[in-house]
Amino acid sequence: MTTAATLMSTTPSTICSDFDVDAAFAEIIAREWPKLEGRQTPNALSFTPGDTALGGKACELGRRSASRVKAFPWQAWSLDHIMSKNADGTWTHPECCLIVPRQNGKSLLLSLRVLYGLFKLGENIIFSAQQWETAKSLWKRTWAIVKTTPWMLKRVESKTCSQGRGTIVLASGAQVVFTTRSANAGRGLDKIDLEIYDESYDLTEADMAALSPTKMAAEDPQTIYTSSAVNQDQHPNGNVLASVRRRGLAGEEGLFFAEWMAPEELDRADPDTWRWANPSFGVIQTVKKLRAELNKFSTEAGRKSFDVEYLGRGDWPVEPGSEERELLFDLDEWAEMANPKARLTGPIALGLDMDPSRKWVSIGAAQRTTAGLKHVEVGIHEAPTEDLVAVIVSLVSRWDPCALVIDKTSPAMSLLPDLVEAGIEPETTTAAQMAQACGGFYDDAVKALLCHTGDPLLTESLQVLETRELSGGGIAWARTKGGVISPIVAVTLARWGLVTFQPRNVPPTKALAVKAHESAPAGVSGFADMVF
Repeated sequence: MTTAATLMSTTPSTICSDFDVDAAFAEIIAREWPKLEGRQTPNALSFTPGDTALGGKACELGRRSASRVKAFPWQAWSLDHIMSKNADGTWTHPECCLIVPRQNGKSLLLSLRVLYGLFKLGENIIFSAQQWETAKSLWKRTWAIVKTTPWMLKRVESKTCSQGRGTIVLASGAQVVFTTRSANAGRGLDKIDLEIYDESYDLTEADMAALSPTKMAAEDPQTIYTSSAVNQDQHPNGNVLASVRRRGLAGEEGLFFAEWMAPEELDRADPDTWRWANPSFGVIQTVKKLRAELNKFSTEAGRKSFDVEYLGRGDWPVEPGSEERELLFDLDEWAEMANPKARLTGPIALGLDMDPSRKWVSIGAAQRTTAGLKHVEVGIHEAPTEDLVAVIVSLVSRWDPCALVIDKTSPAMSLLPDLVEAGIEPETTTAAQMAQACGGFYDDAVKALLCHTGDPLLTESLQVLETRELSGGGIAWARTKGGVISPIVAVTLARWGLVTFQPRNVPPTKALAVKAHESAPAGVSGFADMVF
């Protein structure tokens, strides 16, 4: 087996050859970072040469602050290229992408870039992350430097940090916003000179579109993507970062790209492999820490997680259209089951699901038809709102469903305490029950025992739907290839709730639509109309 020790002297896969960060900073490492053992050189690299003076100035600003911030060599080198300038004074790299395993200190690098942009370049900056804790952490790090450095502090006009948004505003008008990604992330900013997407493994095109107008108003905007590698089992929205990575590996001009990772041929249990992948190894990462992490994982999924998080070995989505993927359901046969005028009768069951990104919540319904089919329909598919629980309570009060079902592994479980407090006790599926629900839905679909309204939300979910094997046997729907499948999960749960909890031997009731619209034809499907 190839070992990391035999590869340590090689240069990275790069568009710019004859480059070795480790050799260039050997003296600094020996003098300032004697415990630093990590390979400073990225495994893959592309950049365009330019004037790198600003990167050094950004590092010096941190060094001269009251916090005496000192950058690792790889951080200083990255800043050199992120802040590189063309001869005409514009950014050499309008886009920059750093993919680094977790816990290596990329937050410090970003904080230095923000501080120099704010105090020296007068930029309007937005830093967004998938989790508020990440954004808040960088705000705290940056503000700690500002508040202890008198010349910085006296230039501050205001600062805030609450309710998912942190700001630092200078008297000059320059400002930085730290926030979670949302449609309102750029509120209050007429133009954005620098946008930073941290945790880019969960970045979507919709997230970027929300900031596009303000970015276009800037004369020379810059975008920075930072992230650990994508694991498709955990990151369903990894396509945007994967696309940037493909452009970086192709050496696209104007994109600074650096990726630290350990090649597949290196042994994951070898400390030299850990040194290869983690540039801050020896100071932040250590043999003791990583061995403890590795020992936690005894399953294949766990070892894969270790490879992604600590060795940078991503499980990357392929480029759309680059490979054929067999769909679980024949879409033509699914379309033939559409019957928006189906006559419905009997009890109603509801299913509730939330996308892992927590950007979408879906409520599905199931009811039998007079022809003996199971009719499924999506009534709500929208961003979660503060009154979501009240909406659910209203639906349950209106229809008295035989069951409201939530998968125990769904993010929608976060609503359970509030629902119980409101007097609603949803049914929650175990792994075995979820296998029954997904298997039953599949069997009914291939046997044409379902019908639906032809809603494109369900069709779109089916186009990205895949399965995952459960430890106790059976399969369940998997969120692994991007896209949103909460609509299909919601109706799957509703169908299972209908067949599992419907009252036995009860006379047929009036159809669903009649309850909402007295003028509607008896038995005509109308769940979505009722909701909206």
